[in-house]
Parts: sequence; structure tokens; C-alpha cells
Amino acid sequence: MSTFFKNDELNYAPIVKAVLRNPFNHNSIEMELIADTGFQGGVLIPLQAYIDLGLNLFEEPKALARTATGSKVELRVSRVLVEIGESGILCTAYTTLGVERSLIGREVLKKLGLLYKPPSKLKLGIE
Repeated sequence: MSTFFKNDELNYAPIVKAVLRNPFNHNSIEMELIADTGFQGGVLIPLQAYIDLGLNLFEEPKALARTATGSKVELRVSRVLVEIGESGILCTAYTTLGVERSLIGREVLKKLGLLYKPPSKLKLGIE
């Protein structure tokens, strides 16, 4: 399993490398997803990745979500297979226009038993 912290203006974002596959295992994409414990879903991915995987062919009823700023957004919903290391689970994939960063949420973190532990020492860019 490949996990690491990325300090690219993301304040040590916890990154998980995963392979996403459509439910029939036909199309796959390797992605870096930010572990987001504030997101209760499976994965949130950009619309282009969603279409490249063919998830639009497996869509379920749309979901209404509330963003961190409180605004409401309608999300496209499908099932997706997420593989992290030797483990794989079927979970919910979400997308909408404007998604730039891919997220992995509590649905996957809980099912795979992944734990987020922030770094013990943070570096600040202040001199």
C-alpha cells in the first residue's frame, strides 16, 4: 500500500494511492486520493475520471450534498471498485462539475480499517 503526506500547499495532505475500476472490471485508473475524514462517502473523483471509467453506465439516483461552505450540490453517483494494496472493496463514487481533487472518504477508510495519523512534526514556511 502506498500512502504519504504531500506538502504541496495542501498542509501535509494524507495521500492514498489506489486503483479504481468500474464494477465489471473493464476500465481502471490509478489515482492519488486525499484521505478526507470529513467526507462520509466512498470516493469523490473528477468528472473526466468518472467518464473514463465508464461509471456513467452504472449510475444510481443522484445525491444532494452539502459542501464544507454550506452550499448544496447535486452529485452523480455510481459504484466503483477501489483497490489499495492487496485489498479491494466496492464502494460509492461521486462526481460533479468542478471537482479538482480526488477524495477518499470514511466509507472506504472504515471498511479497510485505515487510520489517519497526522505527522508529529509540522514544518512552517515562516522564517
